[in-house]
Amino acid sequence: MKVIAHRGAGALTVENSAAALRRAIALGVDGIEVDIWPTRDEGFVVLHDADLARLTGRPGWTSYLTLAEIQALRIGGPIRRKLLGERALALRDVLRVVAGRVQLLLELKRTRHSSTALSWVEERLAHILTEEGVLDWVTVISFDHRSLLRLQKLAPGIRIGMLYAGEWLTFWEEVKSLSPQALMPHWAQTNPELVQRAHVRGLEVYPWVVNHQDLMRQMSEMGVDGLITDRPAEALELLGRRQPRPFPKRTEV
Repeated sequence: MKVIAHRGAGALTVENSAAALRRAIALGVDGIEVDIWPTRDEGFVVLHDADLARLTGRPGWTSYLTLAEIQALRIGGPIRRKLLGERALALRDVLRVVAGRVQLLLELKRTRHSSTALSWVEERLAHILTEEGVLDWVTVISFDHRSLLRLQKLAPGIRIGMLYAGEWLTFWEEVKSLSPQALMPHWAQTNPELVQRAHVRGLEVYPWVVNHQDLMRQMSEMGVDGLITDRPAEALELLGRRQPRPFPKRTEV
């Protein structure tokens, strides 16, 4: 069972930061999940929130600012004042830091009401991932399944993962239409039947966000392919895999 570090090692340092990525890799995880938002100047910034206030102390909508404007701000948040000093990464920065050492899950954030203003998103993302030559170790995941479908049509070689929560009346029809490589259900929607039906179809299953050891054990017993967790060190220890790698050297980003 794979261990995927949610927002990097976001519980140990500033989430989605270069420090979080390096810490997760050093722990020995199999993969890292980060969040990317489109910016006003058609770039991608690695942040979880639509609003910058929680991490920077400055209100502002991520997609309404340029990449340079966002990267000029220090990130950390009010509960982690001593960790302030990291800056938000651009997508290419993340690809440079991870560099294929582990699998990378990119959660594409989009607001459907801005579909016209953000019509460039999928084409630009497909171009970057193809140009950087990372398709063998990157999976794009999203709750926006229309965006995933468009991305898949633009670049059939891109791996996609279907994020979702809640109960569906037509779930398997949606899966058939999207043809993802992986399902990412909320842990509360993960059950043995789902895992079995997914595996019959050749799909991997990665529930999110699994943070408690009893849930980790339950997911393992169900046969899921991996866990997305805020506590990667605990998950690795539970699996008997706590063998840290050498800490990656800091690279300029």
